[in-house]
Amino acid sequence: MNNLFFRMSMLGLFLTIAAAAAASSDCPSSGDPNQSSDAAVQTILNQMHQAAQTIQTLQAELTYLFIQDPELLDSKTLRRGILFYAKGKSGSRSNLRISFDTLQQDEEPLQSRPEHYLFDGVWLTKIDWTLETIDRYQKAPADKPVGVFDFISHNFPMVGFTDPQKLRDEFDITASPAPSDPNHPRHLLLKVRNSSRYKDDYRQMEVWIDSQNWLPLRLTAVSVQGDFYDLKWGNLRINENVSDSVFQIAAPPHFRQNIHPLEQNAN
Repeated sequence: MNNLFFRMSMLGLFLTIAAAAAASSDCPSSGDPNQSSDAAVQTILNQMHQAAQTIQTLQAELTYLFIQDPELLDSKTLRRGILFYAKGKSGSRSNLRISFDTLQQDEEPLQSRPEHYLFDGVWLTKIDWTLETIDRYQKAPADKPVGVFDFISHNFPMVGFTDPQKLRDEFDITASPAPSDPNHPRHLLLKVRNSSRYKDDYRQMEVWIDSQNWLPLRLTAVSVQGDFYDLKWGNLRINENVSDSVFQIAAPPHFRQNIHPLEQNAN
């Protein structure tokens, strides 16, 4: 899968899991050590599904590691940045911004490498300060914008927003035993079924969730090519004010623009 869309998709899953934290105080605990894995999975998925609609805004710090072909090339790319999300109000468009500030390749020194991703319901925009380019991909008709989650769900399973049973139709999901130490995270393993619509992109995914407040801690995924993706987040803030200006980035006028209009047969 194109790395641009994988980044957006990985972060989409992060948003859906994070939504559970917004209503964690109203959710029953699934930390019963006597609960079977299947029952624990169902409880966790139900909690996420019930809480997902409560999220209005979200901000977080990100650490994103990509390892290409760990068994052969083992080429590592580490990026750090921030994420902003705001749900549209009264029919307005929802917005997502992902901004990476730094890049470290293998054991080379950390370098400044600003790169921004924006999605407003119609246009997916990538701004690369190093290459001095702006790539804009139209993903929906201007008069029919799509939500951030609807857009991402085409390429990635929407844990939380997806009905739990539909998610289990796509994956074999297991929960690790509840930790005896309440400070240790809960863990879900999602293995892609042979009949899944995601079978051409992923082999499996893993999610770690804070046992106390249900905040997501880490997400990993393995692609069918064997590439490894590892996403961690911190300083999570939910339903705080996010200014509209956050989703407006003015690039220098000399940046080269590449426009990719919506395909005529696009849904």
